Amino acid sequence: MKQKCEYCGSFINDTDDKCPNCGGVNANVIRSAAGLPKTIEELKAYAKANNLPLEQMRFFIGEDFKEPRAFGIFEQNGIYTVYKNKADGTRAIRYTGTDEAYAVNELYQKMHSEIMLRKNKMAQSGGSSPVLTPRDKKAIKIVLSCVAGFFALIILTVSLVACYSPQRGYYSYGGSTYYYYSGDWYGWGDNGWYETDPDSELKDNYKQYYDGSSYQSGSDYDDFRDSDFYSSDSDWDNNDSWDSNDSWDSFDTDWDSDW
Repeated sequence: MKQKCEYCGSFINDTDDKCPNCGGVNANVIRSAAGLPKTIEELKAYAKANNLPLEQMRFFIGEDFKEPRAFGIFEQNGIYTVYKNKADGTRAIRYTGTDEAYAVNELYQKMHSEIMLRKNKMAQSGGSSPVLTPRDKKAIKIVLSCVAGFFALIILTVSLVACYSPQRGYYSYGGSTYYYYSGDWYGWGDNGWYETDPDSELKDNYKQYYDGSSYQSGSDYDDFRDSDFYSSDSDWDNNDSWDSNDSWDSFDTDWDSDW
């Protein structure tokens, strides 16, 4: 069945992932496909499909936006960068590297959390706020400080672990191909991908054997992301759809934090 491309107006097949004329993503295919957005173009299509007011949200997809109060992702020379520009204009880098799917997911998760923040706020807007005494406020402040310290410790621990963990992607070692994903190693064999525990040489010196995160067509192994071991967190969440009649207040975002 033919349909019009949303970007250039050419007629394309409804099963085409991209328009053969302009390269625009077919949002109708993406909306019904399993998995989260994995490319910048898919993330744009996701935002369009859910009627997200990106400019009001201060999300800039595929753009190195320089002004304060902004989240964004862009690609330059094969390197993907996810960033946040704080209220004072300084930039915090969330991710920079060659893994487009990972970079896109970082911004997607932030976008989802910002949407849920607004929706929860709107859902509670009809209720009245309790009156707190100075003693109550002091107790809450102490509790929140303890919680913040606890989560800061968790984040530091996770960051330290990440610094000394292999990067997700393909590795060549001993004449075989391996893939590191979510804390586990997988090897390629005659029957496809399988779970494995490689020897200490690969695990200790993984940087020497890293080939990259992207699958190269024509390789003598299959794309790991087509295996049963690889799965996205969920289908695109219809709860992220935004009513154009609802206003978006970007000042609700904590613009002073790193993320």
